[in-house]
Amino acid sequence: MMELGTRLAKTEAGRQEINHRSGRLSTVERRLLILVDGHKTINELGAFVRVGELEPALERLVGLGLVGPEGESVPLPPPVAPGFTAAMPQEPERPATSVQAFEQTRAEVARFVHNRLGEPAEPICEAIHRCRNPQELRALLRGIEVFIGQRLDPATTQAFARHFGSLLL
Repeated sequence: MMELGTRLAKTEAGRQEINHRSGRLSTVERRLLILVDGHKTINELGAFVRVGELEPALERLVGLGLVGPEGESVPLPPPVAPGFTAAMPQEPERPATSVQAFEQTRAEVARFVHNRLGEPAEPICEAIHRCRNPQELRALLRGIEVFIGQRLDPATTQAFARHFGSLLL
């Protein structure tokens, strides 16, 4: 795997793939190919895919000659713990990069679920509190969204997903 600070750009073959869909790319690979712009780092691209999807998709895009490294790699400090994202230089703390900010967001998610759904949501709240990092909570949020979508109105469900999902990117 390339360094998280590596910026990727589309090759000519990548631009052709965007223009003339060959059908050989998965949805995730195509999404990443569209997002690769020569400015975003691998670290930043991770926000647009599910946990575990980034590395294999980028490896395939590089292997097919659709994207490649662009310029110098951005030096990033290591993530604060496994499952956290490396912070960009001079970036303020956020739940994806800071343990303390993550713990606050995790508590907010559990509070939202408990306040809206009450006792039936207690097992979900316990699962939320067991999440050790943003990756785990992002993965769990998808299931929580489905659960609350079955019990609350669509606008509330969408607001939940947007608000908490964006905090963990």
